[in-house]
Amino acid sequence: MSNIITKTITISLYVLMGVSVALMLFFYFGADVPGTADTPMKEPVVTETILIWAYILVGLSALSAIIFPAIRMIMNPKNAKKTLFGLLGIAVVVFVAWQFSSDEVLPLATEHPDNVPHVLKLAGAQLGTMYILLVVAILSIFYTEIRTLFK
Repeated sequence: MSNIITKTITISLYVLMGVSVALMLFFYFGADVPGTADTPMKEPVVTETILIWAYILVGLSALSAIIFPAIRMIMNPKNAKKTLFGLLGIAVVVFVAWQFSSDEVLPLATEHPDNVPHVLKLAGAQLGTMYILLVVAILSIFYTEIRTLFK
C-alpha cells in the first residue's frame, strides 16, 4: 500500500513540474499579446494562464499543509498534543502582539484610505508578532549554542 502511495505522489509531482516547466517555456519563448510585441512592456499570451496555475499550486500547497498534518495527528495522538501546544503558543504570541499594538490614526496621512484604526491595529499586531518571533528565534539560537558548549 505504501509503495502505491509513494509512486502516485512521485508521478503527481512530475506532472506538476512538467506543466510548470511547459508554461514557463511558453512564457519566455511563446507568442506575445498583439500590439505589445515590440514595446518595452511586451506581455506573453500565457500570463493569465500562469497566474491561474500559480493559484492552483498555492491551493494544493495549502491543502497539503493542512490535510497531511491532520492525518498524522489522527494517527499519532501523542504528537497531536505537542502540535496543539505549539498552536496555543503561537496564539498567545499573536494575542500579546495584538494587545500591545496601537490603533491610533496617524496624523500625517489622514487622507489615506488605510489610515483607519482596524487596519493600523492589524498592521501593528503583525509587526509585533514578527518581532516577538524574531527575538524567540535569536534566543533559541543562543540557548542551543550555549547548551552545546556545556555538554
